[in-house]
Amino acid sequence: MTQPRLTIEIVRELAGDQTFDRGYRYYRDGTVSDVIRRGNLIQAQVQGSDFHPYRVQIEFDDGGVAAVSCTCPYEWGGICKHAVATLLVYLHDPKAITEKPTLDALLADFTAEQLRQIMLGLASLGPEIVEAIEREISWLQQQTATPGTPAAAAEAVEITGVRREIRRAFYEAGRVDPYEFDYDGRYEAMEIEPEEILDPHLERVLALLDNGETAAAAAVMAAVMDAFADGLSGLDNYLYEFNDDAFYVANMTLDTALAEVLLSLALDTGEQAVWLKRIAGWEEELGELEASRTALTQGWSFPPLAAILRGDQAESGLWPVGLPDYADDLALARLRILARQGRRQEYISLATAVGQTKLAALMLANIGQIDRAVAAAKAEIASPAELLEIAVGLAAAGDLDSALELATHGLSLDPEERHPAFVHETSRLKLARWTRDQALAAGGSDLALRAAEIALRESGTLSDFLAARETAGERWPEIRPGLLKMLPKTGSISNQLDIYLHENMLDEAMAAVDKNRALMMDADLHRVVEAARATRPDWGIGRCRAEAEAIMDEGRARDYDTAVSWLRDARVIYEQHGRLAEWERYLDGLLQTHHRKYKLVPMLRRIR
Repeated sequence: MTQPRLTIEIVRELAGDQTFDRGYRYYRDGTVSDVIRRGNLIQAQVQGSDFHPYRVQIEFDDGGVAAVSCTCPYEWGGICKHAVATLLVYLHDPKAITEKPTLDALLADFTAEQLRQIMLGLASLGPEIVEAIEREISWLQQQTATPGTPAAAAEAVEITGVRREIRRAFYEAGRVDPYEFDYDGRYEAMEIEPEEILDPHLERVLALLDNGETAAAAAVMAAVMDAFADGLSGLDNYLYEFNDDAFYVANMTLDTALAEVLLSLALDTGEQAVWLKRIAGWEEELGELEASRTALTQGWSFPPLAAILRGDQAESGLWPVGLPDYADDLALARLRILARQGRRQEYISLATAVGQTKLAALMLANIGQIDRAVAAAKAEIASPAELLEIAVGLAAAGDLDSALELATHGLSLDPEERHPAFVHETSRLKLARWTRDQALAAGGSDLALRAAEIALRESGTLSDFLAARETAGERWPEIRPGLLKMLPKTGSISNQLDIYLHENMLDEAMAAVDKNRALMMDADLHRVVEAARATRPDWGIGRCRAEAEAIMDEGRARDYDTAVSWLRDARVIYEQHGRLAEWERYLDGLLQTHHRKYKLVPMLRRIR
């Protein structure tokens, strides 16, 4: 495996500042153990608040961190502190990592009979393992069926698996006893997440449609609808009511998916009646399935739709106003079907009529009508994310000049003026980075440098600073001062410190800390202290003492360990500069000042 792209900056983005700070302390305290690397996987144990260590697994791909899991209960967004600590070990302590072969390599030399014995041994560990094996067998049977033709045996296995898995999910939900938990735990235990139940099966339906297996897709979709409706009917009222909003969203998701399946089928009048009867049965548990009913009754012959597909915009009157909420989802389903069937001009006409300018422009680029694609995008789209997607499509179609023209237009827009409520800074940042890299590769140095400056202004990160240096080339001495002056107005203090420390601008880093300490994480202060301790010992000692004294003076007993950690850092600097006698006097003063704090005094004595 090639070395994955990973930096401190990336870890902080994955976690968020507060979680990164906690994970950094876990790393410093040596709580990570048994770190094993198997190809793309890193596994570790991290000692946390529980008696048993948490188990962390991190999967890499060519782009960096692909997936993270941990046995801790953290669910607040981003990766947990245990994963942060593991990634920091991976970055800074490669000797602590034990290399082991991948499972693929371990199993490569076994015979079929030996592998069978291994599987049977695993199956004896519990019913969950057996069900996982059954799922793998089901997928394998489906994949090995003759492409393009329904495989009855495989389809039967798959439908049985769909029903079993959904039934099991509702069975587990129904076993909850809300009186077994405290106030917070009760609500967490009662929460059902329909998307986790439905998504794997709906993805399979979509894959079957993409492969042209519409009959199989319809069979699986019907099984999903049956099983989900049965699951809802068997729930206790308190669970149903508690998850009512989630079930409402699930109903809309199922409705749209079913509508797309129905529009993909060539149904005669009798078959339509059968489906309408099935829909009526599902509606008794799921609620109204309006998109599916509309798909059946309109089909592809709805007069305004038929006129649009013929290209007769005058007759169609474009698209009716006052449409129901599901109309957009139904239009997108129709567009996906037209794309599968290669009906490109009809796709463009419908996308234009329903206001899906991005999709129309992408298809125009795909069929070589570049000028129309660029004109439509410039006239109708203000979102940097959508403009970037179209630019990428233009580049893929072989017209990089038009792609860069559109990207330049996107960077010239003022997101706050054009789209104040909907444009996210990250979208503009991605557009700037893409434009920078593409323009630089194409030799457009002025555009590349302009995009590099915009990217740095949006992110303030070290990676964008270094990219700007690479883009500037010989002009870097001229460009650098302006970029550094811009830093305090961009990004976070952590990002500023990344750049200052990389550029050996220690005085600027210390000044940033002094000005922004209230906005900083402890990990950022610590790394500036580390950078300063050789040449600015008094500043480092002063910062460490100030951190510790604030905690001790306020009597924050739960944070005494943090105070002592800062004092240890101060002692290291005293010792490095031959000033231990001064340290001893300072510590004696602390012991005298805080002699009544019985929890703190023994902790202070241990760091003498």
